[in-house]
Amino acid sequence: MREITRSNDPVFLSYLQAELAADGIEVLVLDAFASSVLEPMNVTALQRVMVGDDDYWRAWAVLEEAEERVTEDAIMGGRVTLLQPKDGFRAAVDPVFLAACVPARAKDQVMDCGTGTGAAAFSLAVRAKDISVTGIDVQPELIALAARAAVRNDLEDRMDFQVIDIAEPPPSVQTRLFDHVMSNPPFLPAGHGQPPKEQARLLASVESTADLATWLGFMSDRLRDGGTLSMIHRAERIPEIVSILGDGFGALKRLKLQPVDDGRPVKRAILQATKGAANGGISERTLVVHDASGGFTAEADAVLRDAMPLAMS
Repeated sequence: MREITRSNDPVFLSYLQAELAADGIEVLVLDAFASSVLEPMNVTALQRVMVGDDDYWRAWAVLEEAEERVTEDAIMGGRVTLLQPKDGFRAAVDPVFLAACVPARAKDQVMDCGTGTGAAAFSLAVRAKDISVTGIDVQPELIALAARAAVRNDLEDRMDFQVIDIAEPPPSVQTRLFDHVMSNPPFLPAGHGQPPKEQARLLASVESTADLATWLGFMSDRLRDGGTLSMIHRAERIPEIVSILGDGFGALKRLKLQPVDDGRPVKRAILQATKGAANGGISERTLVVHDASGGFTAEADAVLRDAMPLAMS
């Protein structure tokens, strides 16, 4: 068994045990006897809350909410509820735009690589009904929050979140094929600039165990012929992505995400490629995200709030 916390607050301990039990997690509280012995002296011993090894990260997510280190955030016009750490990397609009580009239809199976707390996975699932989404990430704490949010969004039957390192995928994943694979990966190569000090931000923004080529190789191997690979990345790295994909992909489409229509450089772009399609160059278009007043443009707002799909070309 593993310890998730210790406390001498009986009210909190009772509340936490009730919350864990509600999630079907069995709990063992140690040192209660020591606490009762010390009680006449107005001293309460710290009691250790223990859970089974297999339940540890689920229990951790319950504890994080109980101690208010997690926020409940609504996106997609309230259609999706995310559970995110108060401190660390938090989802913005990129995963919602990414998911809006994926042409998933009923019965399709989709993989979200580097899912984090599931923003892209949930955004796609609420827009494309009757699909299933597998979200993978190397960070077990984020996967635990995503799995907890799946229940809150009533999507647990269509979502599967797993802790997987793309650099060392288990055999169970290597044998699976999907209709679509999408990713909002770390944008920066290892050793680039000053890395974030906070671990979650570091893993989300800087390549670690898997570089871009490894990431794309994993994604392409998970795709059925005719399936789409969709990735949002820094605009200047899109040619690198195209080069790595090589001749095995065609029907290339690039969507530039223009912050404001004022001539400033495009920093983000979404590339979509079809496995096994003929390579006839890249078609492209631009989505202007913000209008002159700083609000979202009508097209961007339709994606972010109304769950509309986003045309790549």
